[in-house]
Amino acid sequence: MSGFTVGRLDHVNITTPAELAEAVLSWYDECLGLERVEKLEGTTDTGGWFKVGDAELHVSEDEHNPSHGAHFALVVDDFDAAVGRLRDAGCHLEQARPIPGRRRCFTRDPAGNNIEILSLDGGASA
Repeated sequence: MSGFTVGRLDHVNITTPAELAEAVLSWYDECLGLERVEKLEGTTDTGGWFKVGDAELHVSEDEHNPSHGAHFALVVDDFDAAVGRLRDAGCHLEQARPIPGRRRCFTRDPAGNNIEILSLDGGASA
């Protein structure tokens, strides 16, 4: 085995068709309250990046649709508040199979990217 360990997630990249890019970027800003960060020099001019704790979420333009099972998970500190904000924004929420010690559900951004919302405070899923 090689001499290194993976210490943390650096970023997740999701895609959106060009015609939905602004809606997707606004959704992560307004519905989830993520902080937009400047993209690094040498990257494309399209899409956008967001800070998520110590990691980043990168949104890239791509004409291909995401697969149904592909997703990323965002840990929230107040599950009920997150669910409330998503419902107020008109987002569809999908129940998730219960996992002990986690409350969770799934939603999708305007381009159809699947997102798991979870808290680590136990209890049943939404």
